[in-house]
Amino acid sequence: MKGRFTILATIALAVSLIFASCAVPGAAEAKTLTIGMSWTWRNDSLFYAMGDTLADAMAAMAPSRGYDKVEWIHVMANGDAQKQASDIEDLITRGVDLIVSYAQDAEAIKSSVASAHAAGIPFIAYDRDVTEGGAQPDAFIGLDTTDQAYTTGVALFQAMKDAGVVPTDVISIVGSLADRNALNRIDGFKRAADEFGVTIAQEVPSEWDSNQALQGFSAAFQGRPNCNTVLIASDFIITAVQSVLEKAGKWIPAGQEGHIWVGSQDVFPISIKFIQDGYIDFDTAYDLEAMAANFAPVAFDLLEGKAPASPKVIVSGKVINKANVDTEDLWAKKYQN
Repeated sequence: MKGRFTILATIALAVSLIFASCAVPGAAEAKTLTIGMSWTWRNDSLFYAMGDTLADAMAAMAPSRGYDKVEWIHVMANGDAQKQASDIEDLITRGVDLIVSYAQDAEAIKSSVASAHAAGIPFIAYDRDVTEGGAQPDAFIGLDTTDQAYTTGVALFQAMKDAGVVPTDVISIVGSLADRNALNRIDGFKRAADEFGVTIAQEVPSEWDSNQALQGFSAAFQGRPNCNTVLIASDFIITAVQSVLEKAGKWIPAGQEGHIWVGSQDVFPISIKFIQDGYIDFDTAYDLEAMAANFAPVAFDLLEGKAPASPKVIVSGKVINKANVDTEDLWAKKYQN
């Protein structure tokens, strides 16, 4: 009897080991990836579209890279560089696997990069790069914002030239000077203007604040009554431009006498109708899907301890105008109210 029990016990143990050997690898391979995403703000549809496209791209690639789930922890600094640094320290303490930043300040964010690296956590700068020198992120994925403004400027000035219109008293509404993208757009617009022999008469600072843009542009436009061209650093400022031009009786669509030529950036949901109706002449869009598609393999390579093939991935945008706004596949159309 005792011998039979021993044999049965041995068989049961062998069977359990077989099942265990089949189950354990699968259980060990099933992993959750936790990503800490630090935003300076998420105050318009662009940032929600960025988050959605990144989440989709990472979820799609995760199974092939050994993860069964991707969790995102979003923190928002509300335009405060010190709060962003504190937020990232909290993400490090929570032990996230990867940190991604949309930086408030391209210089100040370096301290957070250094802290993440000290904790062994890879760091990716998204859409806003870090200034050169000192601690640098492991990768940067973003839009070529110099080219973005340049292509808008070239299209605008060429169209004006073809129409026999000379750009006069050109006003450029710029973003925050702490934002690398804002500086790039200033450079891109200037480059296009130089190629066409155009002088940008005045730059109006906005600090990415629509009220500041409204006040600054109102004063600039009153001081330059011959202005027939406005360059805009981002579409969300368009309502400020509309308000000023309407008050001056100059909010006139393309093709009609007195039209103020407008070149803008980003193709936000708010701008689509302005383009369709001829108030914005040219506008270069973000290609968020391409940015996200490039982000995912870089992120997983870093998580596996590999240096990415391209630590800086720069995506070009497409110039949008009345002729192609209805036919192009634009992220903004999905976020229109």
